[in-house]
Amino acid sequence: MKKVVIISDLHCGSIYGLTPPKYFTDHHLNIQSESWLAYNKIARNWKKPDILICNGDMIEGTQSKQGGAELITPDRNVQCDMAIECINEFKAKQIFMTFGTAYHNGENCEDFEYQIAKRVGATIEGRLFLEIEGITFDVRHKVGNSTIPHGRATSLLKELAWDLIKEASGSGPKVDVIIRSHVHHNIWVEIPNKIAFITPALQAQGGRFGSRQCSGDIHWGAIRLTIKNGKIIGKDVDICTIQGSKPKVIKVE
Repeated sequence: MKKVVIISDLHCGSIYGLTPPKYFTDHHLNIQSESWLAYNKIARNWKKPDILICNGDMIEGTQSKQGGAELITPDRNVQCDMAIECINEFKAKQIFMTFGTAYHNGENCEDFEYQIAKRVGATIEGRLFLEIEGITFDVRHKVGNSTIPHGRATSLLKELAWDLIKEASGSGPKVDVIIRSHVHHNIWVEIPNKIAFITPALQAQGGRFGSRQCSGDIHWGAIRLTIKNGKIIGKDVDICTIQGSKPKVIKVE
């Protein structure tokens, strides 16, 4: 039996990203402290998993499109320190990582998440195929998005269809579970013998981009699967509402 925890989209370095206490900023203290307490509780409850999967966007990067306006620090080395502290909270027996988007991870081919993986002793790839207790996982960070609620499952169905095509043609393995992240919402698609899901994120709601351009809700949290003899016998989805990041209503008299 194996316990597998999946986290993603920490965006360490963003004022709304997952932030260890010594990096808290005064102006966003409520959001950062509330997020850290919720994360710390998850890590304590799911402590020492057999496998921890970190599915991309561990750091925020330089915010080149925003001029770094919403950064705790633009130093990606410090952002990596923050992400490592977050990852180590779980004290996992094995760690696997995927690379996130170039915008956050390194726009000039640096791949800062490689340094994170090296320091925590993780295996990192752009796309991971893992066989755990007889179940084959297809793990990658990026997936498509939809601005309509009833379209959010479409990207997962596309990923599932491509895996089926590759399996049939012999160009890919037989995949049982597809894991994607990137879009900061949690949704599951299940058909007989196949599961696909998008993980929740660990960056709180807020910021210029989200308020001015994005539609839809985000989900903050993490996932744990319990796997035994080729079956998922336990599925824990811990999703929290970070109260400090909820939009404020201006009452006009």
